Amino acid sequence: MPWTCDRDQAGIYYEIKGRGPSILFIHPPSMGHVTFRNQTEALVDSHTIMVIDIRGNGRSGLDDTPLSMELLADDIRRVLDHAGIRRTFICGYSNGGSIVQEFCIRYPERTRGMILLGGFSEVNSFLLRNEFRSGIVAARLKKMRTISEVLAAAHEKGGKRKELAEYVRRTSPSLLADLYELGLHYKSTDRLHHITCPVLLVYGQWDYYVHHYRLIFQKKLKVPCDVIFIGKATHQLPTKHSKVLNRVIHEFIVKSIKNERKKRVQQ
Repeated sequence: MPWTCDRDQAGIYYEIKGRGPSILFIHPPSMGHVTFRNQTEALVDSHTIMVIDIRGNGRSGLDDTPLSMELLADDIRRVLDHAGIRRTFICGYSNGGSIVQEFCIRYPERTRGMILLGGFSEVNSFLLRNEFRSGIVAARLKKMRTISEVLAAAHEKGGKRKELAEYVRRTSPSLLADLYELGLHYKSTDRLHHITCPVLLVYGQWDYYVHHYRLIFQKKLKVPCDVIFIGKATHQLPTKHSKVLNRVIHEFIVKSIKNERKKRVQQ
């Protein structure tokens, strides 16, 4: 259970388990690494699984550096350096996918593949914009118990639900509001062509309000982009639809590695 230890920079908590091709999972604001328990348990036998708490969330620290998506992406780079991982597959869930996109744009030499779960390159729809704004208002009003209970109920049951709710409440309301603001205004659309690794987009069949974003990715990306819709699934893919999702992730990694080897042979 290590932390990064760069001088004068926030310590970022991460966990690393397993062996094989590495994949790093990035959570949405406040939800922490516990979001990906099901992925860790299912994929650890064939992959090196890395999960983190983004700065100021969960067990990670915070410093005085102004918050930005570039800073959050650089935190990922610091985690990889500390863990001795040169290149990795990287998966972002919901708003965590914005951090992943920024990382892939800024550090193409560190990425083997990008996976977005319910991902979007900008917030350009009424429903998604209002979802962000509702979260910002609730956080500014310091309604952390309400936020934690809503997020936990949407994702988990029983003991895991309680654990997630407690983890959400570790994040300060002011920081959470700032993270939501950052996500609301983030836009990678016009820079997606800088991504050099293969891409997998995964959406729930019933997660209608983000479906149109796949068209933006397919238009702007210059690399192979697979799109998978999980039947009868909602937005909560890592927790409520993990069995199918884990298989999809594993197959994408296997396919991407095979294509890497083919390219090396051809060269």
